[in-house]
Amino acid sequence: MATRKNRVYLSETFLSDKPLRVGVLNNPLSGANRKGLKTVREVLAAYPQISEIDVQTPADVATALTSFAHRGINLVAINGGDGTIQAALTALYHKSPFERLPLLAILRAGTTSMTARDVGLKGSRANGLRRLLKWACDSEGEAVLVQRPVLRVQTAPAGEPVFGMFFGTASIYQGILFCNSRLNKPGFRGEWAPGLTIALFLLAVAARGDAYVAPMPITVALDDNPPEEKNFFLLMVSALERLFLGLRPYWGKENEPLHFTAVDSNPQYLLRALPALIRGRTNRYGTAKNGYVSHNVERVRLNLNSGFTLDGELFEAEAHRGPIVIQNGGVASFVRL
Repeated sequence: MATRKNRVYLSETFLSDKPLRVGVLNNPLSGANRKGLKTVREVLAAYPQISEIDVQTPADVATALTSFAHRGINLVAINGGDGTIQAALTALYHKSPFERLPLLAILRAGTTSMTARDVGLKGSRANGLRRLLKWACDSEGEAVLVQRPVLRVQTAPAGEPVFGMFFGTASIYQGILFCNSRLNKPGFRGEWAPGLTIALFLLAVAARGDAYVAPMPITVALDDNPPEEKNFFLLMVSALERLFLGLRPYWGKENEPLHFTAVDSNPQYLLRALPALIRGRTNRYGTAKNGYVSHNVERVRLNLNSGFTLDGELFEAEAHRGPIVIQNGGVASFVRL
């Protein structure tokens, strides 16, 4: 067993203490599912013992998971996009319908499917689900259990927290707005849409233009360090090891579970620093002095007056309501095969 604080690989023998009972959440409105659920239904038809519930809203997801808990489900397959996964994580970790958290299996059913590409089942929805059910129900194949921390995001002291895998603000939030309004069209989906959006933003910053990028003033406090205010071009907190297009823009050395990466509003040597930094490597240009920071942390506190995204879902923030607190909210176990 190979272990890191924010990633643990376990063999399938970990699962042998209890028979697996599978439940499937289908979101027919998720990107890939909009073409229909025929192939998924055909796979499920061969396993009539499998519980299946269609969901569309976070309330639907919470209700379905409560039903699964009552039925003794201990492996939940999520056939939905990043937003559906975020709703499921919020229900699991905030509402706590299960006595023991279920295993999760993620199908690539979203527009971007960033979480699925890091911890999900390989291949199409139908092929991934077929392999999962053969393994869980027929003991065919070998699976790996991948563990990741889960972000707990508290937007106001009295508000209810939300849980997810990727938090982004500044140009990331602006990029999603741009992508949704200009690029999110049939024929331009998957990883390439956000990838091209970020590329356009990077070029705009490199050219010192502000047509697309508006630096955001944010006060940041990492763990127990004092807060510091800066104008940021990019700021993210991630529990994922891999982002879209295989990017891994983390180079912190601390032994903490969450990745924090930020670029200030006037980064130096951007085009020289970027190729190494997006792969998690440092070079002589990608330094804090030049505007590039990455740490592994347990908790981040942010004060900002703008929007942010959690797994593609958009939220608003107001500094007068108090800081946004992002911290380790627990560990999720994902089945991969």
